[in-house]
Amino acid sequence: MSQPQNRSIAKPLPGALARPDWRPGEELTASELGLEQRYFVQRLRRHLRLAHGWGVVCGLKVAPAGGWDLYVCPGYGIGPCGDEIFVERPFRFSLRDYLWTQPAGQPAGRAWIAIEASADPVAYEPAPAIECDCGCGDDPEKTSRMADGFRMVVFWTPPTVSRGQFDICSGTTPPCPPCPEVCALPLASIALPRADQAIFNPAIANVEDR
Repeated sequence: MSQPQNRSIAKPLPGALARPDWRPGEELTASELGLEQRYFVQRLRRHLRLAHGWGVVCGLKVAPAGGWDLYVCPGYGIGPCGDEIFVERPFRFSLRDYLWTQPAGQPAGRAWIAIEASADPVAYEPAPAIECDCGCGDDPEKTSRMADGFRMVVFWTPPTVSRGQFDICSGTTPPCPPCPEVCALPLASIALPRADQAIFNPAIANVEDR
């Protein structure tokens, strides 16, 4: 009778991504499927951030849309954390909707416009009933489908996201850039007009394409 092999349990390295080790007969659970999704999403983010770098790839220009409204033109970019950001058609938003986020007592003469990847719910299904529950404030539906999306972010001081510089002709290996604290991709800065005036093209300074 053969003796069982002694196997040392290896500790995962810092930052290592975990994924399910699927085997026949195992239970397929939501937590395991979620872990596998996160594994592939994080691998893609790491690849884009380290292999390709972040920035505006094409489009994503900010343009006036009348009054304090702005357009983000169609385009594609990679966020500082490695997220894909895709705007399929012109997206209109109002800068006035973000004025309440200004720091108190700090008049702002300029705003910085950025865009950040998001996951938006697009389909719902009835939530399972819970026994012995009062039913007060319970959501009758739960999310069943998510889609890649984006959201606008407005800063009132210049974003501190640093791309870092490296001389490819130096003959040395570049250092790995750390993951930044801010995942929003800067697009433009806006010189704010008076409240009764509109934003025009000269007030918009779009960032350069990467």
